[in-house]
This record gives sequence, structure tokens and C-alpha cells, in this order.
Amino acid sequence: MRCEVCGREIFGQPYYRVIEGGRLVVCSQCSKFSTQEWDPKRPEARKSPTRRRSAQPKIARRSDIETAEALELVDGYGMIIKKARQKKGISVEDFAKKINEKESVVKKLEKEDMNPPMNLVKKVQHELGINILEEAESMKGTVLTKPMGPRTLGDMINIKDSTKKEEE
Repeated sequence: MRCEVCGREIFGQPYYRVIEGGRLVVCSQCSKFSTQEWDPKRPEARKSPTRRRSAQPKIARRSDIETAEALELVDGYGMIIKKARQKKGISVEDFAKKINEKESVVKKLEKEDMNPPMNLVKKVQHELGINILEEAESMKGTVLTKPMGPRTLGDMINIKDSTKKEEE
């Protein structure tokens, strides 16, 4: 063990002194620089600091994504928002503060100049008590009756397969 003041090797018992406000382990020669002592209790096993969970973005589940894709804004959503806001007697400024957005964002919403993100739509719907989302018309159910362009070999195979299935 070395003296924390002079750096010499400490032989024998070290002295625990307070020198200029700092708790130091010193040799017998440097111990005369201070009269205050401190008790070197063994430090208790410190608990490792608990890690704070960082705000990690929530991973959207597949079902959440599918439902979000299945919804779209109704036609004229800007007018619906404006009428609902005016019906409640809320100014653009106050409404923007309530939903924690800028005034310009609210004005763009009412003019339908922007395609709002889903979280903004939810805030607007909740605050005004309206519904501006509807189920989207999916392209999965649509069947083309006329092929676009000239027939290909793949079209011919599909036609043959469909006629065989109809005959059975």
C-alpha cells in the first residue's frame, strides 16, 4: 500500500486522515499534517444500479399493422374536423394546444393539405369525439375480368386450368 500524499510504501499500520477535506490513507510521516481521522469501514456491497429502461419504440405487431392498413381517412375529413371543432366552440389555437400540435398542423388538417399519421388521427378523434376513419377497400377481392394487353402463355395456361375445373 502506498501513501496517498508522498507516494512512499506504507510499512506497518496505515493512518486514515482527513487532509484538506479529502479522506486519505497516509504513512506515519504524513499523518502529522492532519489531526482529524476517519473510520475506514468496509464498504457495504453496493447494489448494482438498476438500469433504467430506455424508451424503446414499441414494435408494432402484425395485427396492428394490418388493422392500420385496413383503415383510411373518409372523404372530406378536413371539413368534419373543422365542423366538430367549431361545434364545441374551440379555436384553432386552443385545439392545437389540446392535442399538443402546432396551429399550422391543425390548419393543414382542416384544409386536407396533409396526410396525417395514425397517432394524430387518433388524438383528433379522441378530442373531438368523431370518427374520420373507415375500412379501406382492399384490392384482394377484386378480380380483373378483362386481361390488360395481349394474352401471354401464362394466361393461356390459366384459361386451360379454369376450363378443366369447370368441366369437373
